[in-house]
Amino acid sequence: MGHIIGDHAYGESGIEFLLVDRGQPEQRVRRMRADVSFLVDLPEVYRDGDNSRLIPTGAINNTVLALGAQHTDAEPEAYALALAKRFLAAIPPVETVDLHLSSSELTHLETGAQPPGVRHFGAASLPRDHAHVTLPRDGEPVVRGGLRDIELFVTAGATFTGFARDAYTTTQIFTDRVFGARLDVTWQLAEGSAGRRCVRSRALQAVAGAFTAHTSRSSQHTFHELGAAVLDACPDVTLVRVEGAHLTRSLVDLSPFGRENDGRVYTASDSQRSTVSVVVNRT
Repeated sequence: MGHIIGDHAYGESGIEFLLVDRGQPEQRVRRMRADVSFLVDLPEVYRDGDNSRLIPTGAINNTVLALGAQHTDAEPEAYALALAKRFLAAIPPVETVDLHLSSSELTHLETGAQPPGVRHFGAASLPRDHAHVTLPRDGEPVVRGGLRDIELFVTAGATFTGFARDAYTTTQIFTDRVFGARLDVTWQLAEGSAGRRCVRSRALQAVAGAFTAHTSRSSQHTFHELGAAVLDACPDVTLVRVEGAHLTRSLVDLSPFGRENDGRVYTASDSQRSTVSVVVNRT
């Protein structure tokens, strides 16, 4: 029996670097991460070991860094789209570029008087700005913006009741529980929309406002509420995807130490967690 090569891809992930924007008095420093994947037409590389048309992944890394120097003040969506277009123009075997770009702002440190042109920065803040660009050679780009690693926690009031059970269900009913989640919110804007930074700011405010005004009946219930809030707050957004994890926060048993835990100490391990996602569309 014969065989034939199907879809094949390669790329470079975990490209991390700093971008420093010196074009404004306060300056701006961002910690960046790029993950780049190419869907390619290079069967001879895989089948025959013929590398004559294969661009090494080191060139991907170098392209990301070189174009970064031209995009120190750009939003992630614009920078990511410029990278995708460059890759398609420079590497003919690439059929589709799929590129994730995230950034987090380093925070200004209040240090009093500073010499001209000198600014001090501390640890990067969360959540991270995020862009996801998919650009096929014979199609239009799909550009999505978003926020990553939004962490939410409420100390009481969440519930989880009325759920289905099977032979292996041991989950308790909760009528008043803590609730924690870490999630990513990704959106797509209507064609021609601008002001991506403003959308990002309004979206984060909408998520925070919806979470504080909402009584969670499940992770699914909460994630939908947050996505709907972003749509309501951002008229240019056509769809929102909310995905992430319900972080289990259980009371630590302090009885071996002769102490009662009255809702003061909770576990914070995130190695095992329940995942949830929902897409909310504008009607």
